[in-house]
Amino acid sequence: MKKIFLAATLLVVGLSAQPKVLLYYDMEGLSGINHWKMTSFGYPEYEQGRKFLTSDVNAAIAGLIDGGAKHIVVTDAHGSGNPEPDILLDQMDKRAVFEFRDSAFAPYTDMPNASYQAIVCIGMHAKANSNGFLAHTYTIEPAFNVNGTDFTETTIIAASAARYGVPVIMVSGDQVLEKQIKDQFPEVVYAVVKNARNRAECDTIPQRVVQKSIYGAAKRAMQNLVRYTPFVLKNPLTFNMSFQNRAQANRVFFYPGLNRVDDLTVSFPAENFIDGYKQSLRLVSLSAPDRTGLLFQILNKHPQGKEILDQYQDLLHMRWLEPEKMPKQESPPPRKRWHGAQ
Repeated sequence: MKKIFLAATLLVVGLSAQPKVLLYYDMEGLSGINHWKMTSFGYPEYEQGRKFLTSDVNAAIAGLIDGGAKHIVVTDAHGSGNPEPDILLDQMDKRAVFEFRDSAFAPYTDMPNASYQAIVCIGMHAKANSNGFLAHTYTIEPAFNVNGTDFTETTIIAASAARYGVPVIMVSGDQVLEKQIKDQFPEVVYAVVKNARNRAECDTIPQRVVQKSIYGAAKRAMQNLVRYTPFVLKNPLTFNMSFQNRAQANRVFFYPGLNRVDDLTVSFPAENFIDGYKQSLRLVSLSAPDRTGLLFQILNKHPQGKEILDQYQDLLHMRWLEPEKMPKQESPPPRKRWHGAQ
């Protein structure tokens, strides 16, 4: 027994001497980002957003290294639609490595493992239905609550990593998220990079101030690694999802195992966080068609809207009744590598 205890002790000491950190990045909570187009692939503003992302991540990497980190793995948790990572890889600090895989993976649930000693979250945003800048939780509409705790995306990461005993130690974002993080993780070191006025507007902070703040927060967090504990939820778990409108809630209500809490909210039990989280993603997908109604609103007012809708109906019926006549579509080239949120 003594030999086993000694071996375990030596293992822990060895790991702490070579601390490995998993660094997640999002974009809505980055310094300098003051419009949603800066976070979305395809808009001219997005390229400037990538520069802010790279600067914030590099500041965190430098702080972590100077604080004692030996290995840093960076993963994309944003999902802008870019087939390549949002970060500018050629400008990312080479002391960290970016995570690529041969097949698709979910960064929130598939990235954490027992090889890490800590998690850092850069560019995060406030929870859904709050007044943080571009506030949401995973998607732009439903709000998540587990056992009475409202979830931010940082909370999702922390709850996922807890099964491996890995804590979140440092976060950056706006001042609204800071309050939400401190309520759940009072020991986490936080760097405020801008001040939200509401979901659509924010006041940015000068870059030299922000980069110094992120660097200092990451360094302090790393130097005090032993003080952090994982975010463990007590079983059994009850997930609540609140939607923006009744139509969304009605779309998911008949899914097996759900309880209707009120007009906008459904709940369901889960044996563990990962099972419950995956169930919530299925419900998000079921509620998504409600967004199509917005497109039809635009087309109905457009001068060529009726013509476009008629073409849509023609193609829909052709695919059903005469699929051999469907126009051929070129398949996109197969992906050779995957980088996280898609």
